[in-house]
Amino acid sequence: MSNSTQLPLCHFPHELLQIIADFLNAKDLQSLSRTCRKLYRIFHNEEFWLHRIRHHFPQSVAQLYTNDMFKQPECISTSNDIQPTGFAHVRTDNFLDNVAITSSTHYNDDAIERRHAKMYVSEKDFLNDLEYFQYSKPSDHESIPLMKLIYFYLIDRKRCASVDMDMPIYDSQHVYKVLDADSLTGQVTYVKEIVRLDMTGRFQHKIMPGKYQVSWRMKGVANKTQMPGETEFILVPQHGRLLNYKMIDEDFQNLLHQYGDNWFTVNMTQTIIYEPSIVLIAIRNWNNRLWKRDLRLDCIELTIVP
Repeated sequence: MSNSTQLPLCHFPHELLQIIADFLNAKDLQSLSRTCRKLYRIFHNEEFWLHRIRHHFPQSVAQLYTNDMFKQPECISTSNDIQPTGFAHVRTDNFLDNVAITSSTHYNDDAIERRHAKMYVSEKDFLNDLEYFQYSKPSDHESIPLMKLIYFYLIDRKRCASVDMDMPIYDSQHVYKVLDADSLTGQVTYVKEIVRLDMTGRFQHKIMPGKYQVSWRMKGVANKTQMPGETEFILVPQHGRLLNYKMIDEDFQNLLHQYGDNWFTVNMTQTIIYEPSIVLIAIRNWNNRLWKRDLRLDCIELTIVP
């Protein structure tokens, strides 16, 4: 019987370690990097994380976040006529509405084309503005490979909980916060019965340039939920394309017929953010005196798309 020796993982060729790492999640990689100095050096290398981004994300996403986003665009000055927001429910003294006017004026397709604007951030501003929703930003982030920081931004879940939004009325008779085991954020906003639905909030951290799918997670109660009039789900980036997704009661009833009393996700199509941006959100329905009843709101999420 011949004696066989097992080669320690840290002695594997770099290319083989890269292949193995492709099957590990970020948490596993972090744990593995602490086992020896060689693995730490490999997993703390710019090229390692560049390869991982290219392997795990579509080509257009990888190209944007590893190269194109950091190329400064040609600066062309333009003056644009003020464009309307298209909001059915307007608050003239509201910060969100004022930002929305800027967004609709300077970040519509025609204005972007005239200015030759593109998605851009300098590496310095990226490091300064970068925050994570799921992870803690390392205190020594300037010593961490840029591609590693970008990778974690790409996998981060960018959510804003409905319970973090402001609303004029929060009480046990009309609208209140409740625990929900199936919530993605722990608590949900329960619109029990209200005439004027007016919720405003913002994402906790700035959102980096990119294309994002915008979605709301909610649920109702079959034969009880009523949302008469026009409900607007609004998203306004400081430097990007605003979205105003409108639903009528028939839309809610169709979703309830499809999903029953279960959670469902409403996709508001996509937005484009051109510079690191504060992102504001709102839900509005007050142009009628009818009661809105039995709707639970969980969270709004931004998902990076090609």
